[in-house]
Amino acid sequence: MAEKDNIPQKESITEALKKYKDVINEGGAPTQAQGTSIPKPPTYNPKEFEATMSKETDPDLMMSYEIVKLPSEGKFYSHGISEVNVEYMTSKDEDLLTTPSLIESGTVLDVLLKRKIKTHGIIVEELLAGDRNAIILFLRTSSYGSDYTVQVSDPRSGIPFTTVVDLLKLRYKIVEELPDDRGHYKVELPMRKKVATLRLLSSGEDNKIFKRAESYMEASGEEFNQYSTMRLKASVVAINEKTDRSYIDRFIDAMPALDAFTIRRKLLDVSPDVDMNYEFITKDGYKFNATLSVGVDFFFPNS
Repeated sequence: MAEKDNIPQKESITEALKKYKDVINEGGAPTQAQGTSIPKPPTYNPKEFEATMSKETDPDLMMSYEIVKLPSEGKFYSHGISEVNVEYMTSKDEDLLTTPSLIESGTVLDVLLKRKIKTHGIIVEELLAGDRNAIILFLRTSSYGSDYTVQVSDPRSGIPFTTVVDLLKLRYKIVEELPDDRGHYKVELPMRKKVATLRLLSSGEDNKIFKRAESYMEASGEEFNQYSTMRLKASVVAINEKTDRSYIDRFIDAMPALDAFTIRRKLLDVSPDVDMNYEFITKDGYKFNATLSVGVDFFFPNS
């Protein structure tokens, strides 16, 4: 046998598809003795099949993607990645978005992003909320178009009305102030006359804080959760260069509302994001602004 005959040959797309179909056909329909569940074909590996399909040269069978620029420009990450490859949604992803267990757990969008982001080194939980929003916006517009039907209330009367938002009108926020080399910002507190050092939270950190606040409210029996205060504590890394965690937490608990507002305002101003503030017009021509929210419902314009 020639030496070259020992070299493994890559399986062609046609052969992979034929093998997959043959395995499915050989499984046959389940009988009463077999039970009601259909066993998975023993030789079919979904990951290997998807990897093979990704090498397809027929454009109708290829998994396509686009490059999405991040509002942060990568300036808040150690890897410095400023744009990511994001795969277009498929019918499988629509199934994912309607999975009750994922919706109930609040993880459905994170699972979607993990499936669709193809750039190496990106950890979904470490993304800033604004970068996450930008990728979700791309997935929404590339899958269902730019028209998004929403219901808003006329601020003059409180009466709701239905209108269509053009998502292509949304733009990235212009953030002029950049963080220091540690990713921190400083702001002077008007009441306490001290300087607070701040950092932006990742979407994963924010989600954990929200769940912890909900759990604490349920366990304590309080009528409100402390999400906003917990978020402040996580965002502040120093008060007048004092970094003791216990001191910072107690400082924030006793902090005047104006100082708390100053910190929140600063964090909002310096956070790179998609500007979700949209101008609405009533039937009689009255104009007002409202903020769009990014959630699972964002993908179901007619729901």
